[in-house]
Amino acid sequence: MPLDQFRRIATKAKKEGFTSIDFINWTEPFLVTNLEEYIAIVNELGMSSSLSTNLSLKKIHNLEKVLQRTQMLTVSVSGLDQEVYEINHVGGDVAYILEHLNRISELKASGRIHTHVVLRLIKFDYNANQEEKLRALAERLGLAFEAIDGAGHPLKWPLTFVEEDLRRRLSSYDAERPHEKPGEICPMLFQHVCVDSDGDVFECCVVGNFEVMKIGRYLDLAPEEILLRRYQHPICNSCSWPRRPVTEEEKQMLAQAVVYRLGMPAGSQRAHEFVILGQLG
Repeated sequence: MPLDQFRRIATKAKKEGFTSIDFINWTEPFLVTNLEEYIAIVNELGMSSSLSTNLSLKKIHNLEKVLQRTQMLTVSVSGLDQEVYEINHVGGDVAYILEHLNRISELKASGRIHTHVVLRLIKFDYNANQEEKLRALAERLGLAFEAIDGAGHPLKWPLTFVEEDLRRRLSSYDAERPHEKPGEICPMLFQHVCVDSDGDVFECCVVGNFEVMKIGRYLDLAPEEILLRRYQHPICNSCSWPRRPVTEEEKQMLAQAVVYRLGMPAGSQRAHEFVILGQLG
């Protein structure tokens, strides 16, 4: 993404009340050789940033510059042993990761960076024996550690299967929200807005940036329109991501989104009641 486009997007996000811009979604941020310049824009706007990386590139020339500017780095791995790691991270080399982790540890110990660094295990049934090894590595390097359950088992559900499943769900769309009781909502609708390197908004970070998940261009859409399009997306309708009780603030946000779409005056009682007395309870 050109820097001037990124600045416009970041500025719009700031005006809309977002407090952080995180380089985390279905990509490798260190592929951007001037990544520190993007983070500098975030800092200029008074927002925070974080990165999620596989850290598996052979060379990362701007590693220190980037970490001097960002608050948090998450390094996701699926094993410490090469033969286990490459099952999920195809073509990855653990030796590169260890080299970069050691460098990060040295930078933290010397006080040259103050980034909070988390080594994260993406845990599946085949790599459970890697957890203690990785925990011990993180402790030795002075890094935080966490293990999370992985989604999209690499031996059972390759990306081709995921895309085929999305198209199947679209073709068999059902207006009923089978995974969502009245008064419940998917938290992903309110936790983040995903924008790719072309400036397009996608449904959320759970599914990925498949074409069928595209919402529209971020710079062209009001926040109310983005929220309503995401809420109405047929894949959101059929997604089994865990729901939780909707808050009063979230009810108001969705009501405002309907008001915006209808072009009705702000605070319209009729639109407000329609949303709150409907699916949201």
